Amino acid sequence: MSGVSENTREYLLGALARLIEKKDFDAISVSELTRVAGISRMTFYRHYGNVADVLSQELARLVATLPEYKHLPVQEYGAVMMFYMQFFSEHAEFMQLLLKAGQEPMLRRAVMTVMTNLAESKESLQNFNTAEKRYYILYQAAGLDSVIIDWLAHGQQETPEQMATFIQKTWPPMDVSPND
Repeated sequence: MSGVSENTREYLLGALARLIEKKDFDAISVSELTRVAGISRMTFYRHYGNVADVLSQELARLVATLPEYKHLPVQEYGAVMMFYMQFFSEHAEFMQLLLKAGQEPMLRRAVMTVMTNLAESKESLQNFNTAEKRYYILYQAAGLDSVIIDWLAHGQQETPEQMATFIQKTWPPMDVSPND
């Protein structure tokens, strides 16, 4: 749902972060969340269906701010990967909130969407048939997904630049057509 004010969203996310430090995500009720956030239940239900919706809508909002590959300010693969790693780093606090809330599948889907967009841009995939392209994207994106989530979960010990360099090393350009 749209129309959530910046303040309401921030209050809810802040309250959720504080509550998750004290109890399991599944034990947090709408009543408790709205009380801690200082908003009414009516305001909450005007924009959300349940507590998990607060996280899923915020994640969707963040991912929607990312331009498609063809609209990125850079096109070289390493620079693109750096752009994405900066995005995850800039939003690490929220991404870690998702992990603390046990919402890793939600985060994985979002990372997979971002990485799939990147993989689909690879010119070398144009020689793949539809099934091969899907499998290649799933294979590569799942690995990247796992690396990014582990990096976020462990407090980003490496810089976004170091991560982009590592990821680029693991995903070299393909020179050979799959039909050769």
